[in-house]
Amino acid sequence: MLSHHDRQELEKIERWFELTEPALAARLRSGTPAHPPLLRLAVVLGLDLTAGLLMLLGMVTNSPALLLIGMITVTSAVIVHLSRFGRD
Repeated sequence: MLSHHDRQELEKIERWFELTEPALAARLRSGTPAHPPLLRLAVVLGLDLTAGLLMLLGMVTNSPALLLIGMITVTSAVIVHLSRFGRD
């Protein structure tokens, strides 16, 4: 169990969230996870598929240019995966 002081501090934080971020407070209260936006999903899947195909095609055709472009695409896909692109 939490101490009386801890409960008071949590209530202060809850009130602060309700005043400053009502949408976030409502989302946290409902307990439902947010769904990723379709644009983010499309960009991430498109980059992943493109990167994989370019790398595979570069290896099959033994083309350094395709391998380089594939590596650049993989790098950009990793950046998009790790960034907050398209998130609420």
